[in-house]
Amino acid sequence: MAEIILTIVVEVVKCLAPPAYRQISYLRESKYMSNLQNLKIEVDHLKSERVRTEHQVDEAKRKGEEIEENVENWLATANNVIVEAVKFTDDEAIANKRCFKGLCPNLKTRRRLSKEAERQKEAVVKVREARRFDRISYCTAPEDIRLISNKDYEPFESRMFTLRNILSALEDPDVNMLGIYGMGGIGKTMLAEEIARKVKSDKLFDQVVFVEVSQNQDIRKIQGEIGDKLGLKFHEESESGRANSLFTRIKAEKKILIILDNIWENLDLRVVGIPHGDGHKGCKVLLTARSQDVLSGKMDSRPNFSIGVLNEEEAWSLFKKMAGDYIEGSEFQSIARDVAKECAGLPVSIVTIARALRNKRLFEWKDALEQLRRPSSTNFKDIQPTAYTAIELSYNKLEGEELKNIFLLIGYTAISSIDALLMCGMGLGLFQGVNKMEVARARVLTLVHKLKASCMLLDHISKKEEFFSMHDVVRDVAISIASREQNALTATNEQVDGFREWSDESAVKRYTSIVLHDVRTNVLPEVVECPQLKLLFISADKESSSLTIPNNFFKRMIQVRVINLTYMNLLSLPSTLGFLLNLRALSLCYCKLLDISVIGGLKKLEILCLRGSDIKQLPTEVGQLTWLTLLDLRECRKLEVIPPNVLSNLSHLEELYISCRSFQKWEVEVEGVKNASVEELKHLPNLTSLELDIHDVNTLLRGLFLEKLEKYRIRIGDWYWESTNIWRREFRLRLNNKICLKDWLIVQLQGIEDLELRELQEQDVNYFANELAKVGSSELKFLRIHGCSDALNPPAESKV
Repeated sequence: MAEIILTIVVEVVKCLAPPAYRQISYLRESKYMSNLQNLKIEVDHLKSERVRTEHQVDEAKRKGEEIEENVENWLATANNVIVEAVKFTDDEAIANKRCFKGLCPNLKTRRRLSKEAERQKEAVVKVREARRFDRISYCTAPEDIRLISNKDYEPFESRMFTLRNILSALEDPDVNMLGIYGMGGIGKTMLAEEIARKVKSDKLFDQVVFVEVSQNQDIRKIQGEIGDKLGLKFHEESESGRANSLFTRIKAEKKILIILDNIWENLDLRVVGIPHGDGHKGCKVLLTARSQDVLSGKMDSRPNFSIGVLNEEEAWSLFKKMAGDYIEGSEFQSIARDVAKECAGLPVSIVTIARALRNKRLFEWKDALEQLRRPSSTNFKDIQPTAYTAIELSYNKLEGEELKNIFLLIGYTAISSIDALLMCGMGLGLFQGVNKMEVARARVLTLVHKLKASCMLLDHISKKEEFFSMHDVVRDVAISIASREQNALTATNEQVDGFREWSDESAVKRYTSIVLHDVRTNVLPEVVECPQLKLLFISADKESSSLTIPNNFFKRMIQVRVINLTYMNLLSLPSTLGFLLNLRALSLCYCKLLDISVIGGLKKLEILCLRGSDIKQLPTEVGQLTWLTLLDLRECRKLEVIPPNVLSNLSHLEELYISCRSFQKWEVEVEGVKNASVEELKHLPNLTSLELDIHDVNTLLRGLFLEKLEKYRIRIGDWYWESTNIWRREFRLRLNNKICLKDWLIVQLQGIEDLELRELQEQDVNYFANELAKVGSSELKFLRIHGCSDALNPPAESKV
């Protein structure tokens, strides 16, 4: 009855007062139900649009794309509107509430709810119609996993110092390309990643791109990686087209750092599409490589920063972290420290070995230490596979067989000086087309420099140019490769003692090189059949050995070309040494020698080194070695006799070294034999290098032949001359009060680089000044003058 009356009233209002009709119509039940139903329909439509949009968003996210902000805002608004509408229809829309026990409808509530349903419907429609998107998502450069904080990175001070210098260089506007170099496994990549994280967090660059180049350069791959990290999609097929697109994209960045990791050879940045230098001052390139030559020579990178091994405490800290802190203060600590030391500060070895031993038992630690201390060609690859692979790759990338052979030779012989390397290299014939010692020395210096630049060799601890060193792990790899590829045997006293392979004829016959270090006991067999042997190194223990060579030891190694015996008891050389007609280089350094006349039969011998031996007399048979090019008699303190004409017969001699407290008795008669004269040296037509100490200035010949020498170190007079590390044309003279400089036309100033004069008289000063004015001093670099009169007191010393 109430609804009928309400309907009549509404119709009357519609006719008499149309403006009020809209408001009063909300009181009708039909109107209320219609609004509520329309709301539900529109909510369902909006839900469908929301689901469709959510599907598109999910698909875009799976593709790694970022969602447009207006899409996310629309979804949020749609969710809010739907939640509100659903809540309204579920909880509030009970339109048939009645009062007065159901006899009269609650018209006030009906009107409110009807209006609210219509309002919410219009809001839902408005949101649905607002879904007009040009696109749901967009492509972005994904976050580089390399730039995420690395828990394994340790900020060691040795690394932080380099890091700070690199960051400083990156801020220098004049630097557009710089590099990091170091041996394989030293931590170049990890440092470069830390630099990338640092410059990104400090906002030094708008963009940071990290790309590995690797030994097999792939331009398209490099372009693709840079493009991915910059959100660039290539549409071009050709490398040049892709390079143009990449060039344009990089130019759009105001400040960008591109890190190219693991460079092995020249990489043309223009071919890749990387602008730098004047092409784009805002683009800087950081390179990492194992070779300094690749950076400075092939890539023209400046400055370049070297990465070295960790110091002992840094190495131990890293080892503990990788193996587990439980080793500190436990039964493992002592042996763990020994294992860590065997890694010699090389991070890749420390990490590999420490992780392999983590949670292992004590006997496994002991076994690992034993293997590390005595690596063999078979076990080294197993115990340090990562280090082995890294260093072997560097070896494979060395340019040319000559450089590879020199690397292996240094590794398995433990050579550490230019002189020793020169002797072995020339003896083995490793330098193709080189016949002159001076040329060979230049080649050796060049090869050593290349190996240092490739981080396969290190500077010697003494910092002297004539010495070098090799990292222990690198040496182990070299020994392993030489054993596999060249049949080279390297062993220490512990391995030689009871050496079964002496009796294994098939094994011994294969060897081309045998190197025995620190041998303490007489373990050498009477005879060894080594028909392919080219090199023999035996070093006795310096402190305790009285090692001798059996007389027939050399009988069956007729192809040997280089023999190096050190700290051995060779009072009488084995007679079978004279059978070695192919021997080119013989070194008997620091040996006990008495009779070495057997070497007179070595007609092809080119290099003879007796340095530091206690030989007393140079036998006349040495004069038969007419093909000798180098004779080293340095530090032979007991040498008293050099017979006449022995030196002058050595017509092919190019380098002669008689100094460092060695032979002094020129022209002096000893035991009925008159010694050689310095004058004999004038008759050596091929002599280019001379090192000579003469205590008695009275025995010196007039007018030395300095002009024909390429280099020399001549020191005359009874004086303790300070040694210099660098080979140059050096002349030092101490006169006495009976002889003046003018009487002895000793000094030919032209060509001398380092000149020292002592005990000059007043007239000598005037003479020297006049001579210096005549010939000039264009090549004189160092001049030291010490007088004994008031004319030159105190002494004068200057660098020219």
